[in-house]
Amino acid sequence: MLEQLSIDQPSYLRQDAIAITVMASPNNQNSADSSLKQSLEAGLAALKQKDYQRAIALLESVSQTAANQPPGIRAQMGLVAAYKATGNLQSAIALCTSLTKIPNTQIKTWADRTLTELTPPRPPKPAETPLKTGFVAFNSATESAKKTVKGDGLRPASLRPTADQKTGFAPLDPTSAPGNTKSPHISPPPPPPKPAISTETTPDTETSDENSPGSPTDTYQLTWREAARTAKNPRPLKPLKLLEFRIEAFASAIALFFLARFVLQFLLTNTNSLLVQLFIFTRLPIFQPIQLFYRDPTPFLQFVFGLLLASSPWLTDALLKLFCGIETLRGSVLSKHSKEASRVLRSFCTKQNMPVPVLKLLPVNVPVAFSYGCLPRFARIAVSQGLLDQLTDDEIATIFARELAHISHWDFAPMSLAMLVIQIPYLIYWQTAYWGERLCDLMTIDFLRSAVRFITAAISAISYGIYKLLRWPMLWLSRRRVYFSDRTSAEITGNPNGLTRAIAKIAIGIAANIEQQKQTSFFLESFDLLLPVGVAQAVTLGGAALRAPLAQILLWDVTNPHRTWLTINSAHPLLGERFKLLELYAQFWKLETELDLASLSPEQPKKAKLSLKSILEFKDSTLFLQGAPFFGIPMGLGIVGLLWMVGWLFSKTSIWQLDWLLGDRSIFWGCLPIGFCLGTLIRINYFFPDITPQETTSPSLPEILSNPETWPVDAQPVQLSGQLLGRAGIENWLGQDLILQTATGLVRLHYVSRIGPIGSLYPFLLKQTTRPIDLIGKPVVATGWLRRGATVAIDLETLRSQEGKVSDSGHPIWSAILAFAAAVWGAYIIIQGGR
Repeated sequence: MLEQLSIDQPSYLRQDAIAITVMASPNNQNSADSSLKQSLEAGLAALKQKDYQRAIALLESVSQTAANQPPGIRAQMGLVAAYKATGNLQSAIALCTSLTKIPNTQIKTWADRTLTELTPPRPPKPAETPLKTGFVAFNSATESAKKTVKGDGLRPASLRPTADQKTGFAPLDPTSAPGNTKSPHISPPPPPPKPAISTETTPDTETSDENSPGSPTDTYQLTWREAARTAKNPRPLKPLKLLEFRIEAFASAIALFFLARFVLQFLLTNTNSLLVQLFIFTRLPIFQPIQLFYRDPTPFLQFVFGLLLASSPWLTDALLKLFCGIETLRGSVLSKHSKEASRVLRSFCTKQNMPVPVLKLLPVNVPVAFSYGCLPRFARIAVSQGLLDQLTDDEIATIFARELAHISHWDFAPMSLAMLVIQIPYLIYWQTAYWGERLCDLMTIDFLRSAVRFITAAISAISYGIYKLLRWPMLWLSRRRVYFSDRTSAEITGNPNGLTRAIAKIAIGIAANIEQQKQTSFFLESFDLLLPVGVAQAVTLGGAALRAPLAQILLWDVTNPHRTWLTINSAHPLLGERFKLLELYAQFWKLETELDLASLSPEQPKKAKLSLKSILEFKDSTLFLQGAPFFGIPMGLGIVGLLWMVGWLFSKTSIWQLDWLLGDRSIFWGCLPIGFCLGTLIRINYFFPDITPQETTSPSLPEILSNPETWPVDAQPVQLSGQLLGRAGIENWLGQDLILQTATGLVRLHYVSRIGPIGSLYPFLLKQTTRPIDLIGKPVVATGWLRRGATVAIDLETLRSQEGKVSDSGHPIWSAILAFAAAVWGAYIIIQGGR
């Protein structure tokens, strides 16, 4: 019966949760009475606009018509707020009392809480006044606060552990775990303070009232089905093609080597070129080029790669010891948290005839786990204290099984090597930024301070760019190995539902850690390739999971027909795809599933009729527009073919001396960037539509995530308010870590200076302009273009603070500059080749 539900009412809903899901997402209703739905929406809109009389009239009509149906219950919740606002407390209390009798536990919880707010506390009788004995009794507020600390790990800012500026880690505090997920209920964290910002662009910048009915943060509470697992020895799945996978892993490591060689040779060559220019200009001997830099770096890199691979277990131990204080995880401690994990370790290693990996403990609250090493006998499995505290016994076992799968598949070795390789530029970025800030604080001369800041910021930014570039060869392997390890973990434990819950809780914990520390820790970013969940995914999905049903916010992940192409730049596959596969494993073993995503198959797109008009107008060509800069390269090749044909024709007629066009390689190489320019210019108007007050919206993050048909090219002008999170100083000079904390979750922000990288590296050029790092920790309104792909981000146009400070971004400008620069480069290649 549930399988017959449409996508608008997905089959993940149980009967007792349908009402609350409708409240969290009123647009997903599939009501037979459209007029009833319109009246409900009109009444709620009037309530939001504080037109209480009209709201009461409309909502009372809906409540009488559909008293016991979801629209009627939603209308009654709206009436409670309207009665309260108009001072009719008696009617509000009576209606709220009737809502407490509804069997749905989440509606009942909301009604009980609201009823407590409506009913004033009775004053204590004189006889009830406590005697002055020096003992202070706990009141309800104290108990509630304690539950919040233990359950949600959320404390006032003054009580939270402060992240160390050098390491980026917060000290471990067992009472501050970001979400006690051993309980089946997880409460969302409180929203950030609303910025009282007045803007002239649109009145929609205000967020909805926290107490308004239907608000996701008030009406939704994450619950787990606690779906069953298989008995011992589940029916085996089809064997994996591990030989092919290992060959691909080896090929990825080879690609990383050649890319690292290219980057190193480029840096050495350009360093010598710069020294030559400085020597010519100054005639100082200290600027003479370094002869060693002219040698082939291949042997040196071969030695470095071999050394890093052979010593990866001990080097990684040293890194984690230095920056995190890693400890040995004793078997008794693991058994205390998960006896099943201990059994899985022993039984699997015995069966595979491999030694039990060395277990390590990371004393941090964020729930993470990863494996590293060069050979199975030297392998390590590191887990955080947060993971042991926040996951249940069987969930911890599934995570350990994942890491055992990485070791048995041998993909942990190339990934450990890659992690150490990319750690080199990342550590240069991190430490250069850290010590650059310290040196600037010690200097009193403005010129020296500016010079040191510019040099350290430039080195830090270049190193960060190299770190991002070196990740590319390993992204495909990183995504593929996750699928393999998830499947092997489900086979080892027979518990795909437990792994689903574990992965979801890890994402929630990472988002909570970012909210708590007010930035992305260096540890999470630098070890992202090895983590079970990508940090970029967890930022938005982890926070939204506490405010809307998982199957709703993962709808894009399982239904968008072109989602695979949009994960090319991601280190981890889509969470929805992973959960869907785990659900299929559960169905294979005839288990109840934790989620219902497998039934949400993408609709087959209709075949569009191709015509010259549709091609010229780019109708039904979202895929073409999305990849237009890269599809422009074949367009450049078409231009090459046309010019070569012209050269061939003139060589045959001998009318014009243009036969040199035929086969000229400079035309070939020059037309490639010209084609890139054409593709970028074709896409730019679609990618950056005009932002006007009428078209700007303020959607909630669950609404953004639940739209299955959006593309990054479908730019939605938005204006969201919240608190700006991120690193400070040189560590965030280019806007590497900008996150907006809204009332409905976290969303990443992309920033580009109006005058490009020079404007970010040398801020004195923009003395009159506010930069994003100047607004870190403050309430802001972010205006820009929302892009939904494998992750969610906003390309900024402006950031506006409560004090009226504005930081402008230049995404459209620099897209156009990049396009024209490519055209000029192509023309230069052609001109140079024609001489």
